[in-house]
Amino acid sequence: MIDSVIRKTLEARIAAHGLGWLKLRHFELRSPEKALVLELDLDGESAPVRVTAHYRVDPAGLTIESVETSKKWLTEVAHLALAKHGGKFELPGGLVGTMARAIL
Repeated sequence: MIDSVIRKTLEARIAAHGLGWLKLRHFELRSPEKALVLELDLDGESAPVRVTAHYRVDPAGLTIESVETSKKWLTEVAHLALAKHGGKFELPGGLVGTMARAIL
């Protein structure tokens, strides 16, 4: 259930930011490792790009601590984006937020 909520949230953020050139192909939550693993289809790339992001959860939400990708240039872009904008995401309140914090 939480996997599908997170996936839908990611897809909504992608759409909201006008990133039509990026499609989420695969999403995997690895709670014990505190990792999200994604496969993305990017326009102009012949093969899917694999992304692994490590996170931590606190009362304020989820914070991305590190990102590695299958493309060196994209890993560098992700590091720059995290440095500039941070990687903090609020988690919803109520039952869904409580469950998310427990599972993540």
